[in-house]
Amino acid sequence: MKKEFIREKLPVICGYVCIVFCMILLGIGMKIPYEYIVFVLFIITGVLVCVGMREYLMKRSFYRNFLHRITMLDKKYLISEMIETPAFYEGQILCDALYEIGKAMQEKIMDMESSVSEFKEYIEMWIHEVKIPISNMMLMNYNKNMDMEKQKLQLMRLYYYVEQILFYARADAPQKDYLLKKVSLETVVNKAVIENKDLLIGNKFQIEKENLGIEVYTDSKWLEFILGQIVNNSVKYKKADGAYLKFFGKEEKNIIWLFIEDHGIGVEKSDIGRVFEKSFTGKNGRRVKEATGMGLFICKKLCDKMGHKIFIESEKDNYTRVGIGFGRNRYYDLEN
Repeated sequence: MKKEFIREKLPVICGYVCIVFCMILLGIGMKIPYEYIVFVLFIITGVLVCVGMREYLMKRSFYRNFLHRITMLDKKYLISEMIETPAFYEGQILCDALYEIGKAMQEKIMDMESSVSEFKEYIEMWIHEVKIPISNMMLMNYNKNMDMEKQKLQLMRLYYYVEQILFYARADAPQKDYLLKKVSLETVVNKAVIENKDLLIGNKFQIEKENLGIEVYTDSKWLEFILGQIVNNSVKYKKADGAYLKFFGKEEKNIIWLFIEDHGIGVEKSDIGRVFEKSFTGKNGRRVKEATGMGLFICKKLCDKMGHKIFIESEKDNYTRVGIGFGRNRYYDLEN
């Protein structure tokens, strides 16, 4: 500590020596008595030595205490809570910086703990949900029930839950797991409809498509999953008759919209603002046992990650319309 302190102050010492030399020459030139010059230099040197010693002792005490405490701490990012702010300015800057670093680290740890806790809760709920189609298939197998339509329905439910947890994990992954490319809305919509054709045919849905020959920048796999979740919600909350699903596109100046509209039971006005919240099922969800409140939550996370907008508007017992907005990306157009 002592050597480092002297090395740090070496430029100051050299500067002082130069000043002393200049003062001696000036004193000799002005014919000032030698005794006066020595006395003044002695006083100035004494003051500077005292100031330097005080600074050295303060810093030595602070840094020794700092190094001791950081060695003893298991969670070293908490060091700012264990040291007192020193009197010298550099130490105050260090303490302020350590406080901000520690605060940011604690916030990051809390976010990670919250994320892990949420994922654990979802896994527990997912296991409970996925056991239902498995149990149904085991029961059909035990009873030698060879109804292929019923078995296919249970397999589709199983596939739906597996896809959901896969994309939930991807949405929370820190690495980029998607690729934005120019795709046609019609292509993606057709794939999503074909993927869910058995579900739609089984529930006698009438499909309508309009103005889908528009190209947007998105990840087609992620968008197919989002559309699949919306289609499944339309099936869950359909009316007893007149099942209907419409996909249509709309171009605006800076955004392209894909709308998915059904004529189902709609969403309660009091619930519409919370449909994207995690595990929120609302009043409709309490009447439908398959509702988990995770589908739209995951859709929102995926849209946010890709930079897309998503909203829902609905009128009870009349319709529900989901809108997905894609920004017009001039950069990609220029690159292409």
